[in-house]
Amino acid sequence: MFIILLVLTAVSAVAMVAGFGWLLASSGHTTRRSGPEVGAELAADMAEMQEQDAGAGATIAERSTFRGTGVKVEREADVSFADIKAALRRGSGREALPAQLAMGGLSGLLAFGSLALLAGWQEKLIGAIIAIAVLYCLVRIWIGFARA
Repeated sequence: MFIILLVLTAVSAVAMVAGFGWLLASSGHTTRRSGPEVGAELAADMAEMQEQDAGAGATIAERSTFRGTGVKVEREADVSFADIKAALRRGSGREALPAQLAMGGLSGLLAFGSLALLAGWQEKLIGAIIAIAVLYCLVRIWIGFARA
């Protein structure tokens, strides 16, 4: 039983990643910026990340300059429950398929993963509590989808 649940978890994870990738590729919006100001932003972000990684070192004064240009490409895609349901009502299931694949994959990943944890873990009480919590959250999500 444990192996079957692990296989279903892996298949669900692949479906989720494929649906998310397809969603980004089909309905995403790409923003591309370039120039010296973008390069300065990126350099400042990298310096801030390095500061956080370094720990609690105090910097009294710092002067940084960036010469050159930078390029920043961002990809965004958003879809709501109402958008998915509207596409299904119109009969354009292909338009809603990437989001459904991502949602179904995530739901399967969480459900089968929690059940696999329950089946394979020695601590059955903790596994049952986790499985019940995950399944409760999934039911609430799907009720929200039905009401949208």
